[in-house]
Amino acid sequence: MPTTHLAPAPVGRRVRASLDDLLFVAAWFALLTLLGVAVRAIAPPAGPPSLPATDLTVLASTVLPVAAFLAAGDAGVRWAARGKRRAGLRVVTPDGARPSVGRSVVRAAVKIAPWQLAHIAVARLILGADDPVVTWTTYALSLAVPVVSVVTALRDPRQRALHDRVAGTRVVTF
Repeated sequence: MPTTHLAPAPVGRRVRASLDDLLFVAAWFALLTLLGVAVRAIAPPAGPPSLPATDLTVLASTVLPVAAFLAAGDAGVRWAARGKRRAGLRVVTPDGARPSVGRSVVRAAVKIAPWQLAHIAVARLILGADDPVVTWTTYALSLAVPVVSVVTALRDPRQRALHDRVAGTRVVTF
């Protein structure tokens, strides 16, 4: 039942929920790392990887699955990904309703964008591609966006992080 008087989620519970979700993300990345090592052992690369292929591989194997995990949880019947559910939190719209798939995808995309920026910067740093200023600027943005998001949440009366403000959602206790 939608309500607008739900209490904003306490910062500590949001942090705990994020850390809980990060455990699943870390497990996914560990699995991908093992698969990558196995594939390289079986079929070593014939030459240097192309940047577009590297970017697409990273996007498809890391960023998109994590964003899908978060968006599916927020738009799902429990209104939250695993970490938030375990912390007693939900993602809601301004009127207290469950967010649509569209809102949840936007929320996840904004939340995960810094990861993609970091992946791009690190891949270019490892491969020695791109101008160092562009690489380091991209990496700096990947670090600055989460800081801005946390500061936004701490200053907002409803404790909405950047991804919540952009998607028109908020995290509440239930």
